[in-house]
Amino acid sequence: MDNLLAYIAVVTVLAMMPGADSMIIMKNTLNYSSNAGRVTIAGIVLGHLFWTTIAVLGLAVVIANSIVLFSIIKYIGAAYLIYIGLRSFTAGQLVSTDDLKGAGAKPDASGYMKGAFMQGLVSNILNPKVLLLYITIMPQFMTVGGGVGENQQLVILAALLIGISSVWFLIVVELVNVMKKWLKSPVFQNWLAKGAGAVLVLFGIRTAIE
Repeated sequence: MDNLLAYIAVVTVLAMMPGADSMIIMKNTLNYSSNAGRVTIAGIVLGHLFWTTIAVLGLAVVIANSIVLFSIIKYIGAAYLIYIGLRSFTAGQLVSTDDLKGAGAKPDASGYMKGAFMQGLVSNILNPKVLLLYITIMPQFMTVGGGVGENQQLVILAALLIGISSVWFLIVVELVNVMKKWLKSPVFQNWLAKGAGAVLVLFGIRTAIE
């Protein structure tokens, strides 16, 4: 693998750019808690592991070259982003961190965590840009005929992507959580969550028309 440092720099920039994954993490951290944000990251990581497996099996190129399959993923993914964005925008009272902690205060906490995990997982699997990342950017940093096989190189590059993205997303969770505590007004927090929902709707529309 040549230019590994260049790949790390590219992946770091891509991870830090605002996207659907980061907005879902922010939304769940705002709506529920920092734990919900972390669980969302776990779902996103599992989504990347899914695409890594698909890429290693050689199916990623097949999907990308199939207009029907790629369009199905794109439009379902766009609809899903719009759906969760609208749900966030139209949500009522936010669930505070205290509601998800302590004894006897969280009968629905596991439901929130499961929902956050599934949002991270499904949005990542249905994101066509993640698929294109595996078949366009990663191959540019792979060496054909080297001492390391192509599949092994792909796994290494995917692991770097997952690691760098996870670290950045964890930083995002902590920043949002600090901001949430600093801006204690429930009304202001609610509008922030609505703003995140609106951005997700816009991401969904953009995904559909690109």
